[in-house]
Amino acid sequence: MTTASTTNGKGRKAPTIFDVAERAGVSHQTVSRVINGDPTVRDHFRSRVTTAIGELGYRPRAAARALAGGRSKALGLVTAGDALYGPSSTAIGFERAARTAGYHVLLSTLPDDPRPADLSGALVSLLAQDVAAVVLVAADNRVLDALASLTVPVTVPVVVSNAMQGDAIPAASRAEQLLPSVAAVAIDQVVGTTLAMRHLFDRGHRRIVHISGPSVSQESEVRRTTYTRLMVEAGLDPVVLDGDWTPASGFAAGRMIDATAVDAVFCGNDQMALGVLHAFADDGLRVPDDIAVLGFDDIPEAAHFTPPLSTVRQDFMAMGERVLASVRSLVEGRPLDDTLIQPQLVVRRSA
Repeated sequence: MTTASTTNGKGRKAPTIFDVAERAGVSHQTVSRVINGDPTVRDHFRSRVTTAIGELGYRPRAAARALAGGRSKALGLVTAGDALYGPSSTAIGFERAARTAGYHVLLSTLPDDPRPADLSGALVSLLAQDVAAVVLVAADNRVLDALASLTVPVTVPVVVSNAMQGDAIPAASRAEQLLPSVAAVAIDQVVGTTLAMRHLFDRGHRRIVHISGPSVSQESEVRRTTYTRLMVEAGLDPVVLDGDWTPASGFAAGRMIDATAVDAVFCGNDQMALGVLHAFADDGLRVPDDIAVLGFDDIPEAAHFTPPLSTVRQDFMAMGERVLASVRSLVEGRPLDDTLIQPQLVVRRSA
């Protein structure tokens, strides 16, 4: 039996799915299942296949044809973690903008605690479907660590959203070789935190507690660090309580706060602020008369909390549109707009 072969740009025979199968020590059917994102493939087989793909530089033929000729109108979207408001809204904004521009979006989701093999497998599956670029909605550092540990060459542009500019670009030389075209899109967390803290300072608050999101989140860490710096610069003692973005963690933190020693709470997101308001209401505290509360994100429900929540608005729909603009700039070879998106302070009754 004879099979058709392809060659790469240097005249050498391009690796085939059978070459990958031989290198990985599996059947070509298993390779195909890995490429197509079949969740039933065992982890050790998936790892062997993605490693072999990386070593051989294998590209599915549909993607190879797109590189050699016409431009694909498919875009890959990889999301990770829980369905948090920010990342989910960014993904929705990106999909809507992409659809308006004539693209269709293929979605791949990672587990809550993603490993490098999970991200490699998602990228292999998307590349097999002839995507022109991949967007990674990175809610935490584990996803960026996986990006820096890739074993699969990604020869289409990658845009990382919800990550700090510069930190999305892997430092390792091997990762740079596997990811030749990467950009990041982010909202300015330093500016957002400064807006929140300056507002509280201007209202006369000095004993301010910060309820932080999880340490795996880049955005959470920037807000925590900026809060701490601003408190120290003002000659005040920073106090940080740990949360995990959920109202339950905000409620637990709120029960730990002594309102006789604290006059304001800056919450890392609006959901935790909701839990704090619940805890204070249970304790008979009046917000903002006894203690002020300020959130972050401006979720749609924030205006209807009791009392309505003062917060920092992040325009996630604009973030999604900027992500698409970055994708198109990389694909079409145009200059990138790498400026940070600016948040806005929204003042309501809680602060």
